[in-house]
Amino acid sequence: MQPLQLQFTYTEAEYVSAARLLMLREKTMVIRLMVFFVLILLGAILLTIVQGFVLPLWSVVLLALLFDMALVYRIFVDMPKRYFRGDPKLGDEYRLTFSADHIWLQTSQIDSKLAWSLYTRVHENSSLYVIVYGKDSRMMTVVPKRVFTSAQEELRFRNLLRERVDGRMQATNANLEGRLSEYVPGTQPPDWR
Repeated sequence: MQPLQLQFTYTEAEYVSAARLLMLREKTMVIRLMVFFVLILLGAILLTIVQGFVLPLWSVVLLALLFDMALVYRIFVDMPKRYFRGDPKLGDEYRLTFSADHIWLQTSQIDSKLAWSLYTRVHENSSLYVIVYGKDSRMMTVVPKRVFTSAQEELRFRNLLRERVDGRMQATNANLEGRLSEYVPGTQPPDWR
C-alpha cells in the first residue's frame, strides 16, 4: 500500500475543536463536570441556609449556574486557546505520513515515527479526525478534513484508521459518500464532430 502523505498547519479553531471533542468524548470528564456542577449548586444552597442570607432560591441557582458556565467556558474554550497560543510547535507546518506500519510525524522541531499500536481511539466530527493515543492520556494527533485532496484519499485514510485503530469505525460517512459520487470531468475536451 502506498503511504498517505498529508501536509498542513493547524488553525486555532481546529485545535480548540479537537480539544473540545476529546474532552466531551471522555466519559469520566463529563461525569466529573456534572458532579462538580451539582456540588457547586448544593454548596451555594447550603451557604445561604447557614449564613442566613435572604436570597430567593432561584437567585442562588442562577448564581451557581453562572459560575458553572464560566468554568465550562474556561475549560472548553479558554484553556485550549491559551495552550495553542503558548506552544510554538502547534503553529509549525505538519507533515504526516500514514503507512501500514507506522505514522511518521515531521515538523521543524519534531521528527518521530509512531507505531499504530500506540493509538487507542478515533473521534471524528464534521471538520476533523482526532486520533487518541494511550488509555487515559490526553495525547492526540489531529487531522483536519480540509487537507485531503480528494474523497478517495480521505476514504483511504478512514480505511487505514479502521484497520489499525478502531475496527468499529464506519468505512464512510454521509458527507464522504456524497463527495465520492461527485462528477469529475475528463481531461479531454468533448468531440463535437
